Amino acid sequence: MFKKLFKVGLLAGVMMFACNANAQDLKYAPVYPQYGFWSNWSIGGTLIYSWEYEHGGILDWREGSNIGASLFVEKELNHVWAARLIAQTPGLWKGFQNVNQPAYDRDGICYDRYGKLGVDFKLSINNAIKGYDPDRKGSFYLILGPGFAFQRDDINAGFISMYFQAGLGLSKKVCNDKSTIFIELTDDVVADIPNPIHQWHDMTGMLSIGYMYNFGPTEADLELIAARALLTQENFDALNNEIDGLRKDLKDSKANEARLMDKIKALEANQKVVKADDGTADSLRKVIEGYEKDKDNFYAMPFSILYGVDQYTVSADQMNKVKAIAQIMKDCDNDFEIIGYCDYSGSDEYNQKLSEKRAENVKKLLVNKYGIDGDRLKTSGKGKTLHFGDIKNAVNRRVSFYRTNK
Repeated sequence: MFKKLFKVGLLAGVMMFACNANAQDLKYAPVYPQYGFWSNWSIGGTLIYSWEYEHGGILDWREGSNIGASLFVEKELNHVWAARLIAQTPGLWKGFQNVNQPAYDRDGICYDRYGKLGVDFKLSINNAIKGYDPDRKGSFYLILGPGFAFQRDDINAGFISMYFQAGLGLSKKVCNDKSTIFIELTDDVVADIPNPIHQWHDMTGMLSIGYMYNFGPTEADLELIAARALLTQENFDALNNEIDGLRKDLKDSKANEARLMDKIKALEANQKVVKADDGTADSLRKVIEGYEKDKDNFYAMPFSILYGVDQYTVSADQMNKVKAIAQIMKDCDNDFEIIGYCDYSGSDEYNQKLSEKRAENVKKLLVNKYGIDGDRLKTSGKGKTLHFGDIKNAVNRRVSFYRTNK
């Protein structure tokens, strides 16, 4: 028995070493958020097919097959480890058992497993090897855990034993990552109390199919993570007093736009009189295209909406910015493009969708809360294809505003 436990511990240590080495090779590995105690709790249950045996192998059915069930609460500790408190009845229905072949004979009295209460620890193998990825849906994991088992018989009330179990599981997130379905194969060994060293005896193999619902992070944790992710913390209490300055910037931007458009028209007019075979027309067209590409930076509003990691709704401390841009839009008749951006966290596909959701959410606020005409607003997302400075900077989690020509 102790040799088996040593082998299991050695395997877990080798796996953790490989995980840490792999994580160090990732230059921009996403960081698992630091949640509080009340975040990421789950509740679930399983339906169990079990078989009890004493001295044979795991396939020694001994006519001890049974059907049971379990209930548990689970806490996600990080992207690799989880712990759960489980209450289980492996022998709920004894329809398969032969009463003449009990699972365990003690002092001439036949005993069978009736109930279990213990703590399981889950090690996600693929998360540990590949690192944290919020888009990952499936998990292949190792299960280890001790607990207490209640043995009963048909004569006496029975007695309390201790057990240790191990196994493997495979899970899949469904329904917006709140629900998880899984299948587990475990095996345990029981020891009598108070002499566990020399009285390890009957074992139980279990095949479990289950469902788990995750309650996710608390609102307090979401707000705290968003606050920690900000590059700088600006003071917006006096933002309304700065609106006049923003209006002046807008007027200057209009004047710059007029000068730029005049320059483009002049270049287009010159292009018409250039001979097609001397190559000048192509050079002028490249200059014009360069001016068009610079429009986004040239006509950007002087501030952006900032976001926390993996967030697309506008936080309370950013709402004054939305109010300010709404006031500017009401004071002019220009159309605007709202563009969302992301930092390095997550895959390219996930960040593209997240940047689009950020832009769409701001448009809804401007239309529904401040009455801006939705036909004046166009949204798009750049994902993590464009960024200021190092892509790790939190300022790249933003929504920016650009005037467009009608």
